[in-house]
Amino acid sequence: MRRIALALLAASLAAACSGGSDEEGKRRVFSHDARAPVPEAPAPRFDPARPLDALLLSAGEVARRMGSFEWTGAADWTVAKDGDDAGRVHIAEHHRLRQAATGEFQLDAEVDPGQGPGSITGKHVVYAGGVTFAHAEHAPFRARPTDHGRDARRFRDESFQLARSLAELYGPALELVPEGETTVLGRGARRYRVALAKAPAPSPSAARTAAPDPDSARHFAFLDGKLPSSVDGELDVDAQTGIPLRVRLAGVFTVKDAPGVRATVELVAQVKAVGAQVAAVTPPAGALPDVRKPPGVAGALEAAGLKKKAEGEGEREEDQDSE
Repeated sequence: MRRIALALLAASLAAACSGGSDEEGKRRVFSHDARAPVPEAPAPRFDPARPLDALLLSAGEVARRMGSFEWTGAADWTVAKDGDDAGRVHIAEHHRLRQAATGEFQLDAEVDPGQGPGSITGKHVVYAGGVTFAHAEHAPFRARPTDHGRDARRFRDESFQLARSLAELYGPALELVPEGETTVLGRGARRYRVALAKAPAPSPSAARTAAPDPDSARHFAFLDGKLPSSVDGELDVDAQTGIPLRVRLAGVFTVKDAPGVRATVELVAQVKAVGAQVAAVTPPAGALPDVRKPPGVAGALEAAGLKKKAEGEGEREEDQDSE
């Protein structure tokens, strides 16, 4: 059951990572300087007839349109199964982003797999002063000077586009219906009601040339066999800029060929502050320098007598062998 829940979460993250990364990689490889940061491409202006496009915006594009902002997102995933082997698994994820209009940002993302103390994982990223700083849960910040903001932006948008990930899981089964106007953070917004399409098209199966490993097979089984059962919620889009100010989605999936399995998700993501209310992003205090060779591994190798040979020692051995 826990593997099914993790498969649902992994499927949403896979959907988030599916767009744009290949093209960005090609631009880096074929540029004159592969180390140079790749600028974010501007997104098209918002079309009220295509409200789902608002979920495609990166955090950088939102900052260009609206200025500095703070954003939070949370999602609860639950998988339950009826029958003799009944069970229930709950996974919670929490995201917080502070994005400056000048490009700096700080992202904190945590996932609680429901396995008790010590099981929470997370990623914490700061991009400030042209340098990426990052650390995993319970580890110190380290500088990542070779990143130049590329992976930092990828991690940021995997979190910021959380609602996009869920929308892509629904695919054509998701429908947005205009519901008039509202106000969010004092800004005029268009509201859309989230509904399940009356006749959703079946999701095509991905072509695979090799048999996947067991965990990937579970992910593919969900992606290929997911059956959207219900969805509701709202999407509030800034009337002036087309930015998603607030989105709430709650839905249920069943899985083909998995009787009794019911996967539910509840998601809320919203902009919490804008402009002068947003504090500046600065490098984390006490961040450690980057290390190419972790000191723990190096120490273990030396203790085992596998210390790197002194310079020139290998050449002398080769000369003796040739003689």
